[in-house]
Amino acid sequence: MSEDVSATMRVGITVILVAALVATVLNLMVMSNSLLSGGQTTLQSGIDSVSTQEFAPYDNNKVSGTQVTTALSMFQGRDVAIIIQTKAFAEIDKPASGPGPNKDKAINYGAIVTSDGKSSNGTDNMPKKITSATEQFGANIITDQAKTAYVVSFSDADNPPADTAIVRKAGSPHYTAYLHNTNGLVDSSYDTIGTTELGNAAFILGSARFSSVLIKDPTGSVIGIFFKQLQ
Repeated sequence: MSEDVSATMRVGITVILVAALVATVLNLMVMSNSLLSGGQTTLQSGIDSVSTQEFAPYDNNKVSGTQVTTALSMFQGRDVAIIIQTKAFAEIDKPASGPGPNKDKAINYGAIVTSDGKSSNGTDNMPKKITSATEQFGANIITDQAKTAYVVSFSDADNPPADTAIVRKAGSPHYTAYLHNTNGLVDSSYDTIGTTELGNAAFILGSARFSSVLIKDPTGSVIGIFFKQLQ
């Protein structure tokens, strides 16, 4: 009889120990998941903060040409559009009085922008790739060194032409656009040679002054920066 009692006690103690071990493991798993979730939230918050800080210097500001070229380098390889209108480019073929044909045009570096959300449905709304100085908008920006360029339109009007890539309506602090993509991959252009080539209309003088305005998609995410050389 005593042996039966001892055996029963041993089984009971074993069950209690196993239950305690299982409970401890479950508690540790819950704590780990909680810490992981909190860590992910903190990490995402940190990433968002860094992203905001990166764009802050260009949010409705006046910057130097050096800062513009820094932005070109800093955001290269990322899904960020850098759109630049130099004074030389804006004044190509400008008549003696009145604006020229490039008054509302700018060169698109980095991620390519488009005017609508049909980016994934084909390339019909993709800005034309300019590869010759004889093509429209190619004069003075396509050279032996600077071989390609994308030129897009911008507007500050409430009812811009349909092909306008970036639009800032009255009262808006930023431009709105979409990133163009093909088969889910954002299209881009990193031929920035013209910005460093003397005599090129895209050349950026370090001491020049530019206005800088952020470009956002309709969800409010920053997708680029528009730099326009001041008079």
